[in-house]
Amino acid sequence: MKTIAVIVLLLCCAFGQDKAAESAAEAACGPRDVEFEVQIDASAHPTPVPDIGKAVIYVVQESSLFTRFGIDGKWVGALKGPRAYLSASIEPGEHHLCAMGRQGVYKHVSLHGLKAEAGMTYYFIVFTVEGFGVSNSDYSLRPADADEGKYLVAGAKLITSHPK
Repeated sequence: MKTIAVIVLLLCCAFGQDKAAESAAEAACGPRDVEFEVQIDASAHPTPVPDIGKAVIYVVQESSLFTRFGIDGKWVGALKGPRAYLSASIEPGEHHLCAMGRQGVYKHVSLHGLKAEAGMTYYFIVFTVEGFGVSNSDYSLRPADADEGKYLVAGAKLITSHPK
């Protein structure tokens, strides 16, 4: 009986630690209650270069999910539908990136660290590889090299978004 009680206690502690670790990891994301109004702008296709002393990051979505993108605990914007992109200017230094997609009741999160250098341009891709149902999908934010990134941005639509 004592053995069962110890196992139950350890399992409870393990689940508590997982939730705490998950919350700490998601600190790269923004507040969960922020919603975005998203607009597709097919007429504009800006590709900004880094401002002096800053870097530029592009995020291209290949997934059909509604995705919020955050840097260092603040939402930068949202993407909707495949072949969409957004860009943001960032300070040099260590950054923590977050892509959070939703489909129905399922939440998908992918995180990535980035050490940005002034004058550099960084490309990231958000994609989903379907598994055995939405809950088993592989949702990923991965870096792309400049050649792939430029190609994907050229074929994507600009997304503008604002918090509701």
